Amino acid sequence: MYYARVPKGTSYAEVNKERMKGKIDMKKNRIARGTIKGFAVTILALGLVLGFGPAARTATSSLQPGTSSGFQFVADGYGTQATLGSTVVAGKTAVSSLGACGIVQPPVHNENTVVSTDATPLFTTGVVNTTADGTTLLDGTLQAMATADVLDASLLVTQLGGVITADEVKAVSTTTHDTSGFHTNAEGSTFVNLVVAGVPITVLPAPNTDISLPGFGHVVLNEQITKMKSRSASFTVNMIHVFIDVANVLNIPIGTQIIVSHASSGLTSGVQGTLDGQAYGTKATVARVVTSGPSALVKMSCLGTNGALRTNSVAEVQVPPLFSVGEVVDTALGTVDATSATGELTSTVQGVDVVTSLVTASLVKADAHASNTGGTLTFSDDGSIFVDLHVTGFPDINDDVPPNTRLHIVGLGTLWLHRVIQTSNSIEVRMIEVIVTEANSFGIAIGTDIQVAVSEASAH
Repeated sequence: MYYARVPKGTSYAEVNKERMKGKIDMKKNRIARGTIKGFAVTILALGLVLGFGPAARTATSSLQPGTSSGFQFVADGYGTQATLGSTVVAGKTAVSSLGACGIVQPPVHNENTVVSTDATPLFTTGVVNTTADGTTLLDGTLQAMATADVLDASLLVTQLGGVITADEVKAVSTTTHDTSGFHTNAEGSTFVNLVVAGVPITVLPAPNTDISLPGFGHVVLNEQITKMKSRSASFTVNMIHVFIDVANVLNIPIGTQIIVSHASSGLTSGVQGTLDGQAYGTKATVARVVTSGPSALVKMSCLGTNGALRTNSVAEVQVPPLFSVGEVVDTALGTVDATSATGELTSTVQGVDVVTSLVTASLVKADAHASNTGGTLTFSDDGSIFVDLHVTGFPDINDDVPPNTRLHIVGLGTLWLHRVIQTSNSIEVRMIEVIVTEANSFGIAIGTDIQVAVSEASAH
């Protein structure tokens, strides 16, 4: 236990009053710069407690089970979706995926099912089943594969029924790599009893068949999108893709697009692992509702930044009484090749003042590192620093404050300094975090979470 050395019986209000009168030697006592209002209670009696967690500056490693294939596998499938420009009108249904960044260690299988969908008049369906797989076949061929199977589909639903109907709409996307290179195919994709604008379609349409829909626009059947490069291949199949081009009796906005049965797959060579992460200067939430979004947000791509430094910055962020900061500079740097995946994300914030000078610093930097080298995952927070750190009422807090230092601020809540959160494949560094759990004179809502200088890095 450690208690701040302020004379017994002295309140925060009195400390601030004396300070303003010049009766307290701020250098000698190292009381934080700024005025903290509303803590008119004795520090000892209220038990402002300083707790130290385990140090986190030393890199930690763990052996990832299995061996990287040297390839990134991606696959996803969904039953239905509707969009209007960048606005989602009806979200993806029954999504199956190998994850946002895919996998490097097959086999992995994912599947999903919904009983029905209804976004009338855009579409209705019966059961939707989807799958996503990354596998190595018996002959050594690498395969990424996704499927989406939609039953009883009806699109552009009028009083007379759907302009497009089908008993079954199935999309299959497969990408493979063998000794001869990359290959893609849509084998298994099918329609059962497809009818378009009253006309039965009795055979599988050729890829990218375009049919006019009078009074609505047009539809592309068996839409196929192939991207083939020297080190990668991807393949997308949308079995029904409707484009609303004209005003119509259903009042569906022009520009609306509807997809039924989507499957996508891909492979990329020379990938030991994948990366992820983000960094931002400031953020505030109340019960997970964002009240001040992440400033100067920068994100790490799955395959890194190709060794180029990605930067975002803002001149200042002012959200009183939560925080006031000067320049924020956030960076992401990552490289991925056949032997390693290495990423670093940083957030550097200058002129920091949190909760009306409860915490001040001339500079705060969060630095998170993650790497996968030969299957060994390593994480560290090397480079994370405070410069000229002060916390009101805690004169012994300085720039060398240990990781995971926690202060209980009575009349406010919990203050974390250099908080480090680590999982099996990620590390997150929150240099300053205030969690409000008590009624306070600042009018800050209970449940508020204030974060300053945050970086997160992960490797897979």
